[in-house]
Amino acid sequence: MKEKILSMTIAVVVWFGAVFFVNAYQIECPQKIDVKEKVENMPEGWEVFEKDSLSSAFHSMIVYYDHPSRMAVLKPAKGTVDGKKHELIWEVNHYTDVEPYYVSCAYSTSRIELIKKIDLSMKSCWADYSKNEQGKKGTLTCSTSEAKNLH
Repeated sequence: MKEKILSMTIAVVVWFGAVFFVNAYQIECPQKIDVKEKVENMPEGWEVFEKDSLSSAFHSMIVYYDHPSRMAVLKPAKGTVDGKKHELIWEVNHYTDVEPYYVSCAYSTSRIELIKKIDLSMKSCWADYSKNEQGKKGTLTCSTSEAKNLH
């Protein structure tokens, strides 16, 4: 009997873990990227003197409706998700829109942005910025819960 109760308890814990895992997830921007510049269409008579690659530090996150090449930047709002207040919230409800959403990680001293598609099951995302010994850090947390009290 004790084994059956233990087995049922483990099954319930695993089920709850799976449910909460599906309800929210995080996308963490890499804090630093190494960028190497390249000259296109070298002018005649010139040559390139290369220095080491440039290390670019994380700067900010942007959320796009559709692929970032279409430049449909979403404006963040203040509001709540599951009763918690957030300063930067984006609605990313794929069920009401037809295109996917993307998060873009922008870096200082570079025009390069790293992009990642946001899971289609998510309805809202919010940004959290912090600092550690490597510098600024950005995390986008997304949830299947809808944002409320947006302003």
